[in-house]
Amino acid sequence: MRETDAAHRIATELRHESAAIWYIADEYGEKVMVKVLSPTIKALIAGCKLEFLYGKDSRHVFPFFHAGLKIWDDPVHYLRMTSIQRFTQEHRSLKRIMDLETVNIHFHNELTICAAAATLTFSSEDRQQVIQFLGNINDLYTGAFNHLAKHSLDCFDHTIDKTQNLTGVQEIALLSIQGKLSDWIIMNNTFIGANETNPIQIDDPDEGGHFEKETWASLEAIFLNALYRSPKIPDKHGFRELTDVLAFHQYGIFLIETKALSIPEIDNERNMDRKVKGLQKQILKGIGQLKGAAKKVAANTNVFDSQGKLIDFDRSICPHCIVLVSELLPFGDWKEIELKMMTTMIEQPMYLHVMDLREFMTYIGFCRGNKERLDASLMDRTSQFVELQTIHIRVDRNTGEFPG
Repeated sequence: MRETDAAHRIATELRHESAAIWYIADEYGEKVMVKVLSPTIKALIAGCKLEFLYGKDSRHVFPFFHAGLKIWDDPVHYLRMTSIQRFTQEHRSLKRIMDLETVNIHFHNELTICAAAATLTFSSEDRQQVIQFLGNINDLYTGAFNHLAKHSLDCFDHTIDKTQNLTGVQEIALLSIQGKLSDWIIMNNTFIGANETNPIQIDDPDEGGHFEKETWASLEAIFLNALYRSPKIPDKHGFRELTDVLAFHQYGIFLIETKALSIPEIDNERNMDRKVKGLQKQILKGIGQLKGAAKKVAANTNVFDSQGKLIDFDRSICPHCIVLVSELLPFGDWKEIELKMMTTMIEQPMYLHVMDLREFMTYIGFCRGNKERLDASLMDRTSQFVELQTIHIRVDRNTGEFPG
């Protein structure tokens, strides 16, 4: 594969993958690139442990080689990502990087922007282990992601975590090394919109405001001048916020409440149960805020932008009301939240959604700039929620369809 082809492939994967790792070595130099959720990047900046994983499945004539990461942003429920290396360029890049004492590592978030970079260091012993584990890169598998490759990746996942419900798998050779991150650089990204301009930095102490800006930026290319952050409505004290983000078009209204999970430090004593309860409390608050906002919209209450200009849009449309969280945790009991969502939609006409930014970006990508398509996809999502009665719904990133 030529370097230009590799660059195009990586750029495409960066846009479409929700989480992944790439080893890159070309004419411009060497780097490791990771796409992961913003809260996880914050946890890494705060000092959580980072573990690099490699698997080699030698049961085949051309062994399959796998790469992955464990990010210990939680002492028990760590984040794991895995992938199979299918191109000679990937094998060559990994070997070249392991010849270096240090390498730059870039972290991209849900918006695909580089949010932070650091210096990555491995011990000389660990680097030699990886080189030996790779062996002769010309002997490793390259080619399509066929059924054998998929099965081998399942075996890699099984070898890392045997609690998964995978059938017909077996252990393969596994190597794990630790990486040290230092000399962090926080990127200052600025998004310029029709109604406002927002600088976005992942270390912004105003985590709620930062998350609002990320949400606004994700929608800016779709809604242009029909997108507002923190629109206001009159009240007895002057004005108050209607919702965090408002967007609309001829046939749809979107009211969004953003709820960022705070990650001030790595706290090994804060268990997952406490995290889930804190998240659920924020979601219940967001549902109440959106119910009130939908009532105000239906009552034709005047809505103003940050400059005091009246925002004109059709109030007769049933709105999409979205509680957007930085990460929707899959643990715990969510029946109270799901029941609250059902009763709220009965009491106040709305399409009510709870999702994280990663899932929201899937819908953004699938609509390809078409507002009506985004509208219709979210309607389908509401139907799926009512049928399945679970908020843990993940749409297929390639087809836009829900799992059968």
